[in-house]
Amino acid sequence: MVKLNYSNSLIELGKRFNFEKDEKTKFPFFKLDRTKKLMNLLGNPQNDNSFTIHVAGTNGKGTVSSIIDSIISKDYKTGLLTSPHLKNYTERIKINGNEISQKLFASTYEYISNKIYNFEKEEGIEFTFFEIITAMAFVIFNNEAVDVKILETGLGGTFDSTNIVNSDISVITPISEDHKKILGGNLKSIAQNKAGIIKKNSKVIISKQKKICKEVLINTAKSKKSDLIEVKYKTYDNLKIVKNRMVTKLSVDKIDYNINYKSIGSYHLDNIATAIKTVKEFNSGISVKTITKGINKNVWPCRGDLKLTNKKLILIDGAHNKDGFKNLKKTLTTLLSNKNYIFIYGTNINHDINTFIKFISEVPSKVILTKSSHPKSLPVKEIENKLTKFDVKFIKSVSTANALKIAMNSCQKNDLIIVAGSLFVSSEISNLLNL
Repeated sequence: MVKLNYSNSLIELGKRFNFEKDEKTKFPFFKLDRTKKLMNLLGNPQNDNSFTIHVAGTNGKGTVSSIIDSIISKDYKTGLLTSPHLKNYTERIKINGNEISQKLFASTYEYISNKIYNFEKEEGIEFTFFEIITAMAFVIFNNEAVDVKILETGLGGTFDSTNIVNSDISVITPISEDHKKILGGNLKSIAQNKAGIIKKNSKVIISKQKKICKEVLINTAKSKKSDLIEVKYKTYDNLKIVKNRMVTKLSVDKIDYNINYKSIGSYHLDNIATAIKTVKEFNSGISVKTITKGINKNVWPCRGDLKLTNKKLILIDGAHNKDGFKNLKKTLTTLLSNKNYIFIYGTNINHDINTFIKFISEVPSKVILTKSSHPKSLPVKEIENKLTKFDVKFIKSVSTANALKIAMNSCQKNDLIIVAGSLFVSSEISNLLNL
């Protein structure tokens, strides 16, 4: 193969099947067979001596992974794998909280491509985009000799490419209905899939869960002879916004932490508490000061970013499913209730518009419809057809830039611009605002 630079590596990666861009459920990727073969071809880099923390769930798993990394990287060399990226592919793989260079990204992809070239050609098997990205992370983490790997699942758990590891701690954030066509048509099936990351004789940390999901997780942990630890925490009645950051005091296992967090939303307290509990189970000796500093320095974009731009207040959130919109509603009613809302909404083909319709009926807003440039983004016309049936009033835009311009031009002193419905819409507008 020719030597690859960053741009060429992205072109080559783009030729591989990518579920994030194209939901072809007929493609046989819901299995670990190919991932196992891929790792064998690479010498099984995932089987290093590092401590492994594996995070699954529906909402909050990326945030929890990122916070854990922010805390632990103070005293340990860490490798973090997350998805999707919002701006650059290099965001997906980080060493000590810093995304890898484009040069390392390209050289690692080239190394893997050369290792698998003959196999793919002779066997007629093509590894997927996510399998390759996961393999790249393991190769880099191995070469960098990280002390701790923190891995966020891409989809589900049981058959996710990251589930090739024998993790020391499994973390399950709140489970809700999402990707039902792939993970199962009900909460129990989805929970069973997420529970697939639980390994024998390990620790399992679970956030607050719905009853049926909690039962599945308890039973799975028991069958694997693993210790299940439920996250419990206390919040004080002083949650407030100071300089567009969320400020409060949080108590986990009777230890208080002074939180001054970049992202807005009471649901983040669950994410923060889950991260704290995980860190303490990893090493009980990590100090309150180190934990608090790690939390407060953490940046995980588009999950409740509150920003004042040109005297316009904007909240960029990742809400796209039932629980996400429920959390967003709580954020508005508890922290930003004295505002008039302008909602920039766009969604993806696999998301349920009814969740937004219910939200907008309970939280009256001026609605601006939009579409991101992502291949899975739902056309405005299709959103329009659904909203018209429910008599929801709206303004149409031709792009996220156009939607932002409409919102900014109409925004008055007491208005709040909200961006949600799709992480890709939120990401594009965040980039436009240079957040």
